[in-house]
Amino acid sequence: MLIIWVSYTAACKNKDSGFQSIIDSVMSTLSHLLLVFTDLDGCLLDHFTYDYELARPALDKLKQSKVPLILTSSKTLAELAELSAELKLQSPFIVENGAGVVIPDGYFSTAVSGLVYHEGWWLKCFGPALSEILTTLHKIREENGFRFSGFSDMSSPEVADLTGLSLPRAEMAKQRLFTEPVMWQDSETNWQVFSRLIQESGLCHLRGGRFIHITGGGDKGIALDWLRECYFKEAGVKPQVMALGDSENDIGMLRMADYPVVVRSPAHEPPLVTDKAGLVLTDKTGPAGWNDAVLDRLKKFSNERQKDE
Repeated sequence: MLIIWVSYTAACKNKDSGFQSIIDSVMSTLSHLLLVFTDLDGCLLDHFTYDYELARPALDKLKQSKVPLILTSSKTLAELAELSAELKLQSPFIVENGAGVVIPDGYFSTAVSGLVYHEGWWLKCFGPALSEILTTLHKIREENGFRFSGFSDMSSPEVADLTGLSLPRAEMAKQRLFTEPVMWQDSETNWQVFSRLIQESGLCHLRGGRFIHITGGGDKGIALDWLRECYFKEAGVKPQVMALGDSENDIGMLRMADYPVVVRSPAHEPPLVTDKAGLVLTDKTGPAGWNDAVLDRLKKFSNERQKDE
């Protein structure tokens, strides 16, 4: 991972004025600020087809309402950059289960500390580089004979076969900076031993919709809270936060949100979030449920704004 240290504040002075006009429009016209953080697979994207057409009405309404949509996923920078461009989003996004936050160049006009520059993007890193994680992970496997396969063990065609992604997208899925998705192929007894050894080594594991993700720090909740503070410093308004997820690796951000929504999955049971008031479980699955929940929140948010005007 090649990272260049540059001053974010200095870079902001040279930001594109056309791009900044979009951001100024979002920041300056709201007396209230709503942020929508969303998981992808099984939520905004269909679990089986990765399609989002059933969520199109809510996506269009978010743009019309100038509400930032913040993609929050186990996916890589390369994957989310492509999807963000496809959806015509200008907002930051959270990669690899919260191990990093990616901010478009010049998005915030105020200084944001602790960022590094990587291939045209600003990164906030919450953990070590993938190379450090793989060294520890492979050592644990070799010493104990555990059976599992990580993305680093697989070719791009193998990842494509396993995930249903196209080959180009499988190649992007392998371009990881902070985390290693693994497919556990061993017993439950050995899983308990593996889990303990991972934690003793200073690493963490998160269960997603398809894989177990090995990470060195950070989660979606930590990343959400950090980014919420960035918007607060920029806009001078404490943002309201909606978060939508469907798996265990979404629990952190659901707990941090003002309006947490569990999107019902066609593939697995909802994550158990017992200590969060106001949690909503959608009736419909995937993007259809996502669409209903977002439209409902946007309607309530609009009503709240009108009352204060």
